[in-house]
Amino acid sequence: MTRRRSAAPQRRRGAVAVMIAVMLPVFIAAAGVGIDYGIWQREASRLQLAADAAAMGAGRLLAAQTASAAQFAAAAMAEANAVTGESWVGTLNQTPTVTVAANWSTVTVTLTSHANAYFSPLIGVSAPTLTASATSGLAVQNTACVLALSTTASPAIAVNNMGSITATGCGIFSDSNASQAIYLNSGSLVAKSIGAVGIVAKSNSGSNTMTPAPTDGDAAEANPLANMTAPTPGACSYTNASFTAWKATPYAFTQSANVFCGNTTIGGNSTTDTFAAGIYYVVNGSLTFNNANITQASGVSFVLTGSSPGGFNWTNYSGSYAITAPTTGPTAGVAVWQTCPGAGSAATSSMNGGSTLALGGAFYTPCGALNISNNAHLAAASGNTMGVVVNTMQVVGSGSISANAASIGSSSAGQLALIQ
Repeated sequence: MTRRRSAAPQRRRGAVAVMIAVMLPVFIAAAGVGIDYGIWQREASRLQLAADAAAMGAGRLLAAQTASAAQFAAAAMAEANAVTGESWVGTLNQTPTVTVAANWSTVTVTLTSHANAYFSPLIGVSAPTLTASATSGLAVQNTACVLALSTTASPAIAVNNMGSITATGCGIFSDSNASQAIYLNSGSLVAKSIGAVGIVAKSNSGSNTMTPAPTDGDAAEANPLANMTAPTPGACSYTNASFTAWKATPYAFTQSANVFCGNTTIGGNSTTDTFAAGIYYVVNGSLTFNNANITQASGVSFVLTGSSPGGFNWTNYSGSYAITAPTTGPTAGVAVWQTCPGAGSAATSSMNGGSTLALGGAFYTPCGALNISNNAHLAAASGNTMGVVVNTMQVVGSGSISANAASIGSSSAGQLALIQ
């Protein structure tokens, strides 16, 4: 007896074939959407690169502060098109959105593009509109005119026992990352801004004043004078000299004998001291003004240098004495400069007594400490700006620093950079 083969498997195979035939376009479309999605991601990434380039292109017009909106837009699109070759960003809108800050410090560019679509329309999926923004700006190099450069000292700036630091129109800043990068204890900090890489701390003393509120965890501020190169002194004019004996005529220092080797002391016994304009060097020794009566020191820099530079020591008990820096030359804008030794830290500089040292220019000891105590005052000379850039500083015992520079060193405009 012959058995007949069932037709059911054949019908099932036929049904599967029909289903595959029906679903195949759907599978292909779904795969195509996946391909489109990958393309959209790539186009979005490329569009962000274009926005970054556009912001930098527009940012080059910030410094002049005269460009029109159309000029900003044209500069932005020129860079966007150059970096992308006008491809792989979809259909790029050639009219960007450009926003310039009121103070001309930043410019933001937003680009839009309609993404390319190849397979997604087959299942009714529309290509997205892509957007990307970037901001460029002229980064300010420094905001501080009272700056401690040590990255580890704790504290790098200490203000105790009725000491005070005032920075008018500029900031007080510590590059230290310590938990007490700045420490205030029964003292005063008043500035345009107060900040540190680490923590600005204070005691529970009711006599503390800190205005404005400080910021912690800031980016380090660069040494604004780092690009300056200290000049080299000539042969020694004096060695371990003391200009303290009384004399009826002033000790009149000139550039014909301006190199002091070893420890040098000036002042006392009711003498007066004058300095002709120029640079005075102290090589491998300290410079001590002890009851000095400085009556002339305009266009003057004191440079403590050598393999082991000493400190600048000021001990005057009354009066106010002015030293103003040259406005040109290798020490332009620096009144007191202690260079760094070949290795290690430099000697500490100190001020004490009840007098005021009024500087026009910077007090600059990048590798050495500055300690001010006993009612001594470091301030700006009349009609001048003054800044302090040191490794560390301590202001105690009613001592004070009164700085007033908008910036120190090179232009505060800085270089153009992407901000976000």
